Amino acid sequence: MGKTKRGKKGKKERLYLVPHTHYDAIWVFSKEDYFYININLILKKVINLLGTTKDYKFVIEQVYLLEEVEKRHIELFKKIRKYVRQGRIEIADGEYLMADTMIPHGETLIREILFGKQYIKKKFGVDVKVMWQADSFGLNAQLPQIYRKSGYKYLAFRRGSPEKKPSEFIWEALDGTKIISHFMPLGYRAALDLTKLNKSYLKLREAAATNHILMPSGSGVTLPQEDTAEAVKNWNKNNKARMQIATPSEFFKALGNCASRLSIRHGEMFCGKYSEVFPDVASTRIWIKESLRKYENLLLSLEKFAAILSILGKSYPQELETCWKKILFLAFHDVTPGTGMDSIYEEVKQHRGFLNAQLTYLTPNVLNSITQYEVNNGDNGDIIVFNPLSWDVSNWAETDLNFDKGQIYRIDRLKSGNEEIEVETMRFSRYEDDSLRSTRIGFVANVPATGYKVYKIAAKITAGEQEDIKDESFIRIEGNIIENKFFKVKFSPATGLIEVSKNGKTICKGNELVIEHEIGDLYYHRESFDKPIKTESGKGIKYGMFLIKNFWIDKSSLRRTINIETDYYSLRWPYRLTKKLKPLIWRNKFIKFNKKIIIYRDIPRIDFITAVENKHPRIRLRTKFATDIKNSKYTCESQFGAVDRKTNQYYAAPKGWVEQSSGVFPSLRWIDYSDGKKGLTLINKGNPENEVRDGNVYLTLLRSVDMLSSDGRMGPAVPVPDASEFKKYIFNYAVYPHENDWKKAKSYRAGYEFNYDLIALQLPRDKKYRAKKSFFRIEPDNVIISAIKKAENDKDIIIRFYEASGAETDACLTLFKKPKEVKAVNLMEVYDKEFNKKINVHGKKINLKVKPFEIVTLRVKL
Repeated sequence: MGKTKRGKKGKKERLYLVPHTHYDAIWVFSKEDYFYININLILKKVINLLGTTKDYKFVIEQVYLLEEVEKRHIELFKKIRKYVRQGRIEIADGEYLMADTMIPHGETLIREILFGKQYIKKKFGVDVKVMWQADSFGLNAQLPQIYRKSGYKYLAFRRGSPEKKPSEFIWEALDGTKIISHFMPLGYRAALDLTKLNKSYLKLREAAATNHILMPSGSGVTLPQEDTAEAVKNWNKNNKARMQIATPSEFFKALGNCASRLSIRHGEMFCGKYSEVFPDVASTRIWIKESLRKYENLLLSLEKFAAILSILGKSYPQELETCWKKILFLAFHDVTPGTGMDSIYEEVKQHRGFLNAQLTYLTPNVLNSITQYEVNNGDNGDIIVFNPLSWDVSNWAETDLNFDKGQIYRIDRLKSGNEEIEVETMRFSRYEDDSLRSTRIGFVANVPATGYKVYKIAAKITAGEQEDIKDESFIRIEGNIIENKFFKVKFSPATGLIEVSKNGKTICKGNELVIEHEIGDLYYHRESFDKPIKTESGKGIKYGMFLIKNFWIDKSSLRRTINIETDYYSLRWPYRLTKKLKPLIWRNKFIKFNKKIIIYRDIPRIDFITAVENKHPRIRLRTKFATDIKNSKYTCESQFGAVDRKTNQYYAAPKGWVEQSSGVFPSLRWIDYSDGKKGLTLINKGNPENEVRDGNVYLTLLRSVDMLSSDGRMGPAVPVPDASEFKKYIFNYAVYPHENDWKKAKSYRAGYEFNYDLIALQLPRDKKYRAKKSFFRIEPDNVIISAIKKAENDKDIIIRFYEASGAETDACLTLFKKPKEVKAVNLMEVYDKEFNKKINVHGKKINLKVKPFEIVTLRVKL
């Protein structure tokens, strides 16, 4: 990177002291405590200072707080609005809540901004131009694109920069979008101590790219200082550098005049060299991450079909906005990382319960309403299967069916048009006449993009019909090997571990549980020794051992499910000469495991369901897949893209870093470790923490800790017994073994297909339906629709998609109705000349060029 030029020689520095407070919705105090502190103690004092000190200014961050001020203290709210319009209070950040940017879905980050900016525009008449990322634990690589396409011109942030100077630079996203950025070298407390302004000034001056120097003066829930104006006045009496009380916009407008001299940086801001990013929080209180992922997936699927229903003529569910606000609360930067006191997460559990009730109710209602519009002169149907993804998907589906007495006696196959598929009966009950009362079946359905397929229960296929069906699919067991047309899986009844090979090449060995010592806290994993407590293959401390209680394989024509029931004992005897002597006595059983390994006949993926009942304190539990791949990098899915990260960071211990890495990183849905010839994609469903070390790919299942901050540096040294994770968990993850690299293997599609289930519902038997239909489809398959929703201010439909593989692409979006008007808009759903795109509309097809990793939003009138 080239050197950044300073301002003209001899030109005086301009210091911009920015009074602010950082709002935590919940953390070490409750939501009500923080409302009281921020409203009654901080904001009221701010208003008094603004009234008595003409040069005073202040920054407010988040809409969640402003909404509450409006509800509880309307006169205070009116005064805030007055000063905002005068420019003496600046709303910077402007999100509904300041989200964690590494763990939530990219759509969640967009909605945080959309909800926040809409409120601010409506209530205050201003558009927020400065993204003020005061405390999020690192920034993902696509944020310059997200922020610029949300109307921000500037970014100030506290954590994650790999370089301390220059503190001002141009940050470029994966697609090439750029934003003028400032990294806070001394954090957001640079000018908090007004008696040490000179000391801070000298450090900031050394890092600054120009003669304009930003000096944040505040901290988390910190009272405004009455002597700020006097301190600035005294400074200007005694120093050549001019200081002023300012807003972030004043600093950035001055910096913008020097933008051509700023250097460019690329990639994510997730480095602990100069500031903490807390990578280990990706496994803290894992139930929150699982909940966030589950309800993001369900809500985004529901939203797509709700938009389709509105196009068909029925009203758009108003409950979706409330559901989104609950999601946005879960995505807050002290909620989803799990770094707060135990008591504050009771509200999170309430939000989770609300989302579960609402989405469980709304989803079938919306889908059943769509089926009513699809009744025609087709064939009778028993089951309809919906696909929320933007390409045709073949995936496992399950549904419960209920029948009248004498109606159905057996279900052998399902039929849709000329297609017939087999089913697996998972459970059933019968009437006295042996007819089915109820049953749950599973099957592999192939469903059109963002659409549906209708199936009819078929009689058992005849021998002649069987001959007409040409199918190369198979699944078989020979000895201890399960084989399908995609790969072979060798299993060990003695250990429960597997080995996966494809075309004669071993891809991985494992699904091996690894129990590691944990002496850290909510923020950090720490260990007192560098080997595991125990692994399923027997490595680790000599005293403990895994004991397999039961091992069996469930068989159907569609899949094989390996079942392993295992207990972990902390003590077995004899514990010496263990290679020679078998254990005779087992004591201190602290963890129970129930593992399922599912190999499908027709799906090139292996699914894992690992149930854990934990009573073991202070452990980190991971699953490991060993490979012989040699590569110094691996790929992690990020929001709207993917980034490469270094392997073996566990061994990296650079001197002088603020934060020493434990080797782990967060990812969105998948990671991939490949050498160009073969590879392994590991997919999670709410377990974002991963690591690649010595060729081994790790996924963290849970981390048991009992202190918020062990040493009191990151927060109070307070016990958090609920974070000990003495709970029952069910973890879902998968591996996708492949040839070539992740791009050719289309790992991004595998990640989506594992996370977004096909949704199957029973149909009334007295109606006829169209066999199948796609409402929205985008091609080619490296372009993915992330959202279909009703526009915020009218009946238009918003369709958002992005390029997922890093290749410039000619995309074609096919609608089920001919559009009246199509235009490119920004993420706030308004036209923006800077991000306009050339669009060609031909009937129901929309054609346009998409840059690598570009996010595109279309506003469609139908």
